Amino acid sequence: MAGKSGDLVYALPVIKALARQHGPVTLVTSAMCYQIVPLLWEQSYIKDVVMDYDHAYSMHNGSVEPWAYFAPGEGINLSPQPAMYRPDAPVPWTLAYAEIAGIGELTANDKMALPSLWNHRQWYWEHTVRVGVNIGGNSTWKPPQTCVLAPESESIKTVPLWVWAKVAGHLKQEFRVIVVGTRPTDDFRGVEGVIDLRGYTTACSVARLLAEATLAITTISLPFQLSRHAGTPTFCLQDQYLERSIPIDTPYRYYTSDRWQDLVNDAIQLAAKPQTTLWSPSDLEAIRAGDVAALAAR
Repeated sequence: MAGKSGDLVYALPVIKALARQHGPVTLVTSAMCYQIVPLLWEQSYIKDVVMDYDHAYSMHNGSVEPWAYFAPGEGINLSPQPAMYRPDAPVPWTLAYAEIAGIGELTANDKMALPSLWNHRQWYWEHTVRVGVNIGGNSTWKPPQTCVLAPESESIKTVPLWVWAKVAGHLKQEFRVIVVGTRPTDDFRGVEGVIDLRGYTTACSVARLLAEATLAITTISLPFQLSRHAGTPTFCLQDQYLERSIPIDTPYRYYTSDRWQDLVNDAIQLAAKPQTTLWSPSDLEAIRAGDVAALAAR
């Protein structure tokens, strides 16, 4: 799997299904994914992660070159490749990977999460912490209302940054707004109170910010994957490629740029009653009970 980190997360349910059929998988990936390897080590269905440093990988017309890593019969190649691109009938990425891998149908057991991020968020949000008890105080500490914005993507066209700046300007009244990414610009400089961390973080540090946030608003990118698999309510602001990017393993909520005000209103409404996940209570109960049949029926 020689795609970028976000591509790889979309493929994880398929890799989990392959392990269900064949046993734990040895995953060969490119150095483009090196920052999320520690999260891959958590997955019980992955036996080992091998980084390929011998090839220079690049994206060309939506495909990873060289994407033919294995000779026929030596392994399964899940890298983005021409067979996945069907302009007349877009297929969600995870289902495209399933087709290439020969997986007939994904089950509820093939849904995946990132345990360290999920556990971090649950611990952070589900405890009531009383402060100052030893000096006569009895106040309750609550997590701050934070919204993480992730407006960048490496390979797809995104909503213009001026729209994101409008979103930040409205949300700063309710949240501490943090912007993450790799390419600093001046677009948020005029939005007072917004913390712009673009260029100052790694995937690991951004993952923790996303896991602790009240909610996240992202484009289709690695933060979109990390946030929703941490259980953080995640909204996606994106105008294109939505059909291809539908998650099969978490709830999702998409907004196009012409609906940015609806996004702001929904985010503020959610902040009035913070949630640790957008999963419905009945779905969470089925997860806790291990009721695979009930989940699959939904």
